[in-house]
Order: sequence, then structure tokens, then C-alpha cells
Amino acid sequence: MKTIISGASIVDGSGSPAFLGDIGIDNGRIVVLPPNSGATAAERIDGTGLMLTPAFIDAHSHGDLTLSSPYATLSKRNQGIVTQIAGQCGVSMFPYGGGDDETFRRFISGIAPYPDFPCDMSALESYTSFCSWQKTLNQPIDTRCFVGHGTLRLMAMGYANRKPDKGELDKMKSALRMCIREGALGLSTGLVYAPCCYADNDEILSLLRVVKEEGGIYATHPRNEADNVVDARRESLRLAKVADVPLCVSHLKSAGHDNWGKAKICLEDIDRGLQDGMSILIDCYPYLAGNTSLNVSIPPRYFTQGLSGLLDALKSPTERSIIEEEMSRKSNYDNYIYNSGGFGGTLVSTCPIFHDAEGMMIDEYAKSVGLSPFDAYCDILIKNGGLGLGVYFHMGEEDLNSIFAHPRCAVSTDGLIGRDGDQPHPRSFGTMPRAYRFMTSQKHLCSKEEAIRRMTGLPAEFLHLEGKGFIRDGYDADILLIDENSFYDHATYKNGSALTSGIRMIFEKGKLLYKENKQCN
Repeated sequence: MKTIISGASIVDGSGSPAFLGDIGIDNGRIVVLPPNSGATAAERIDGTGLMLTPAFIDAHSHGDLTLSSPYATLSKRNQGIVTQIAGQCGVSMFPYGGGDDETFRRFISGIAPYPDFPCDMSALESYTSFCSWQKTLNQPIDTRCFVGHGTLRLMAMGYANRKPDKGELDKMKSALRMCIREGALGLSTGLVYAPCCYADNDEILSLLRVVKEEGGIYATHPRNEADNVVDARRESLRLAKVADVPLCVSHLKSAGHDNWGKAKICLEDIDRGLQDGMSILIDCYPYLAGNTSLNVSIPPRYFTQGLSGLLDALKSPTERSIIEEEMSRKSNYDNYIYNSGGFGGTLVSTCPIFHDAEGMMIDEYAKSVGLSPFDAYCDILIKNGGLGLGVYFHMGEEDLNSIFAHPRCAVSTDGLIGRDGDQPHPRSFGTMPRAYRFMTSQKHLCSKEEAIRRMTGLPAEFLHLEGKGFIRDGYDADILLIDENSFYDHATYKNGSALTSGIRMIFEKGKLLYKENKQCN
């Protein structure tokens, strides 16, 4: 046997009570040792006073977009994440159907300002080729992916704001079927983002029937997370129920002060679905601010010609005036800036070209350059080619408590990462310790064993991740040794990449990856 870890408090990922014990690592697998086994190994690690858990699973990640970035890898590993569930919110790196490379690159850049592409774009043609490329990289996190509906639509019909014709729909269905057969988890939608937002429910249901036939799962960022969040989440539940597919409720929230409390209604609807026999997983991150594209608050009709069309509109005095008026009030789309109380509740995060506003609220930046907040916002977008990320302070604490109290809530980072030196949302580096403290010692929502289950066994079971999520005989030796007394997040909105403390060791399939805040390879 290669390694024995002895004397640790083992929290096995099932929610069962912790117990003192020894485990071995042999050929990358866990060996559960009986008391006083007398087993020997080449290496013995004293786990006395430490908590031994399965390595964490990020239930909602965009890490497939930055797979070769050491900085992105560090953001996961520093907080104990070894497996991530990506291809979320309708955006996946595959299947790329060829054609206009620049349009595809800019589509991906809407979520990740500095995406990592292979030298040969044919590596993104299928899930199989994507996984083959992933294996060639030096520091990948184990990444499992959904197929992005936006990627499928872009491949079949670009940014067209209409129903697909039969040929276009068949192309999407065929590509989706192929990817699931190759191992993709199912379909994800991001129904606030172009081109996903142009799809009607008939189109989504047609794709979900393929998901059902192939044994996949549906993950969705709904059409609205604010004024119409209840109806939007009910729409997701109805589609999943009609198609008879498992549902991942992506980053559940109710955004905007006027909507705080609606998350509880959504949870009641989810409970009714569970009682009716539906298979449902919720994911959530333990922060009151979200993080997504800066351009998402522009009315969706301005994206029909892609980012070039958006920029033309922002440069037009007439269209700019129309956009300003529409963004200043409640409307029929999900306006993140309005739901954050305006430009004073929106922080500029990572930008790909123009960096002067990073780390500042938009109104703060506007004042520094002598512009109105709206004009400053447009200026930031124009100078960044329509791209960039914003942090939106739009959630209520009681809603967050209710969501994390739910037994079907798995922990996710939903992290969007740029380059070392940028200012990411702290969830990219600090979600797991923050969620653990939030659920246990801060809010007393559950036991430590249940908190670890939400970060390991729960997503592993729902997503059918074979060999993951539990300390069990024969499972992958994806293991954490944690000093619970010092297990804290340190990332903040002013220092978003501060590292987690308290994780002594991280193993992946028995290989030591991380020790005392230092990567081992």
C-alpha cells in the first residue's frame, strides 16, 4: 500500500456521523481499514486532530472555459475542489461546428474574459475531442460538462432571434445526442443570455426529449431571477416534468430588494416537485452578490447581430438614449443593474482590454471621470469590445439562509476567472470554506457532516459521478485533510484571490496535489 492516513476524524460525504479511523491509498483508490488492521504502507500520515473528507465538487462551474490557466486551477485547488461541473448557463466549449472562429471566441468571452482555446479548434468539435484536449493540459481540474444550449444554437443558426427551422433544430438535436453519448451530462440553458434567450419552450422541450432518450440531466439559468423569478422557475420545473428529466436548479436566488422572499416560494415549488417524484438538485453560492457579464443588462434585442451589433447601438445617440430609458425602469427582461439598485450596486470586475474601472462601483468610476453613470457604463463596454464582468449586489440574506437550509442544495462557486492580478468575485477562491462556516457555525443550518455532504456526496450521487464524493472502499482517493479550526475563506470584494486557510493536504486519485497552501505540481 502506498499511503496510510491514520487517526483522522473521517466525514465520509454521506451525512453520517464522523468517526475516528484510518484509510489507505492504493493504486489511486481508497482502502477503508478496520480498527487495529496492522496494515503497512510506504508512507504514513498522522491525521490526528484533522478532518478527513472527500475532495469537494463544484456543482456549478465555468471552469471549462479556462482549463489551461494555472490561476484558474489555483482558484479551485486552494479551496479543496478536485472535480467541477461545467458547461453551465448555456455556454460550453463544444460542440464547435466550425465556421466563424471569431464569433465563437467572442461568444465564449462573454462569460470568461480570457478563455483558453486549443491551437487546433477541431479539438472542440465534440465532447470526445474536448476531453482528449483536456487530458493534454498540465493542470486541469477533473471537469465534467453539460452541453450548452447557446453553443448549440450558435452552431446551428447564429444569433438569429426566431424559431429554428427543421434543419436547424435537427442539427442541434443531433449534436446534443452525440455529446451525451460521448459522456456529457445533458443540456444546460442560460435563458437570459443571447442566443439562448431567443428560444421558446417548444425548442427547449424538443432538446429535452433528446436528453430523456439519452439518460441525461437538465441544468438551467432561467429567463428571470428577479421580478418574474417564481414564474421562470416554475417554467423550468414544468419543462423538466413534461420531459421527465432530472433538473439542476442553477444558482437559486431572488434578485432585487422588491423580490426578496420569493426564493421561499421557489423552494416550496421545488418541494412539491420532489413530492411528485421529480429528481431535483439546487446549487447556490454563499454570497449576496452575483457575477456575470457587464453587458447582460442591455435589452436582449440588441444582441441579434452579436457583439458588433451591440457596440453599434451603444455608439448611436438615438439607440443609446432608448437603452438608457429602458434600463432605468422595471421591464420585461432581467436587468441586473436595476435589480442591484442601479450603478451604485454594480462593481466592475474583470475586463479584457480597458482596466481603469476594475474594482470600482460604476457610479464611483463615473464620478472619477466626470461622466454620468450610464455614459460611464457604455464607455466601459465600448472600450472592452462589449465584454467584461460585473459584480451585482442584489440578494437578500434571509433568502440565502432558506436556500442553504434546503437538503437538496449543493454548493457551487459559479466562479468566473480572469488573469492573475485581476479582481475576481471572492466566490472564485473562497466558496467552499465560506459555505461550510455559513451552514455550520454561523447560521447553524445543519451539522458539519451534512455540510460536507452538500459539497461532496450530494452532487456526486445526483450527477452519477462514479467513484466520487465519498470515503468508501474502492472509490477514487480524492481526499482532503482539513484543520477545521483554521478552515476559513479570506477572499473579499477588494482582494478576490486571497487563498483559503486550513486545508493541509489535497489528494486526487492518491496523488498529492496541494500541501499547506502550495501546489505540489
